[in-house]
Amino acid sequence: MFDLEQNIKSWCDYFRARGALTETDILELENHLRDQIDDLRQSGLSEEEAFIISVKRLGSVSRIAEEFSKVNTDSFWKHLLLDLDPAAKARSRREVFLVIFLALLAGTAAKIPTLFGAELGSITYVKNLSFYVLPFISLWLVLKRGGSAKLMWTLGAVFAAACAIVNLYPSYGPKHTETLTAIHLPILLWLVTGTAYMGKDWRHTEARMDFLRFTGESVIYGSLLTLGLMVLTMFTMMIFQSIAIDMEWFAENYLLVFGGSAVALLTVYLVEAKKSIVENFAPILAKIFSPLFFLTLTAFLGVMVVTGRSPFAERDFLIGFDLMLVLVLGMVLYTISARNLHDSQTTFDYLNVALITAAVIVDTAALWAILHRLSEHGITPNKLAALGENVLLLVNLVALLVLYVRYFLAQIDFKRIEAWQTRYLNIYAVWLAIVAFIFPLVFRFQ
Repeated sequence: MFDLEQNIKSWCDYFRARGALTETDILELENHLRDQIDDLRQSGLSEEEAFIISVKRLGSVSRIAEEFSKVNTDSFWKHLLLDLDPAAKARSRREVFLVIFLALLAGTAAKIPTLFGAELGSITYVKNLSFYVLPFISLWLVLKRGGSAKLMWTLGAVFAAACAIVNLYPSYGPKHTETLTAIHLPILLWLVTGTAYMGKDWRHTEARMDFLRFTGESVIYGSLLTLGLMVLTMFTMMIFQSIAIDMEWFAENYLLVFGGSAVALLTVYLVEAKKSIVENFAPILAKIFSPLFFLTLTAFLGVMVVTGRSPFAERDFLIGFDLMLVLVLGMVLYTISARNLHDSQTTFDYLNVALITAAVIVDTAALWAILHRLSEHGITPNKLAALGENVLLLVNLVALLVLYVRYFLAQIDFKRIEAWQTRYLNIYAVWLAIVAFIFPLVFRFQ
């Protein structure tokens, strides 16, 4: 059944995602749309007919946004760099101060273990990285997005419980399970942090897809800020070296610790604060990198077949290709999240299917290699973790492939693909928890 209010909301959200119109302009257009619909309804049309005709009369979103940005170029960039409304400026200043304060708290939390003899690069320190930053990110997101006090305390309890468990566990050589915990725990706790972003809507497909998009944009912004921090660190060491002062100790013990914490908090602040502008980059980035990932995977498969060489016999190469598959899946999810539900089938949908197909072939070969190594060398924590992750990835990719085919055959709409993928995040969360908390028990903390 046609839902008029939901369709009007989706139409307005489409404008917001384009990033060229202000909220005032969008509300004005919404009023025009509603007036048009009311007039057409009075003439005897149904809600659905009135909505479709009114949208066509107002023109396409992309054309309106494009024309607006042409005549408001200066305003566009000003909105990107600062808020012009006095109330918005005051609110923005408060948020910036809060981000700086939380970054200092995160840096202090990351520095405390070193006061008790923990080395920055040790496995114990790395295992706890999540607890130095993510609780403060969660707190900021709850405050920023108007989350409840119950949510804030619940997240605090989850972080505290996880921290207590992983640090009460003993660790014996060769420390495989502790290393696995250090790798899997941050991803699990990032999904937990997602509930701070989604709030009470965390069960809904739209909210989860927004969080996936937020994650992708955070990776992009975080990478840029990290590069900036690296340049700042090298520049600091270089200029002081010119006057015979060694600043390496300061860079390693303070600049990287507090700077890294600041990068994490600033990343989520920038993505959330400039959401309407940032979201406009998602479709562009997806269209650039999807073909590059597909070409890379295709070239790899072609060379592997022609030369008869397989990298999967080597453990280190196998781990590398598992990470590559995770990256490819992330690219696929980012492309899906950047796609608008109102768009018809495009070339990039077919390109995404080609990328998924190539990834399925690679994952199948990697899975066969893991099973072969298990049969020859027995079960170890690393092999079992790799096996589980490859199975989950393969199921994920094959299911996406099947759903895409059904979408091309007009058997389902694209929203079904999003709904299935966001529900599958629960499976990943369960497996991550098993590896982080159950594996150490099963393998006796070795």
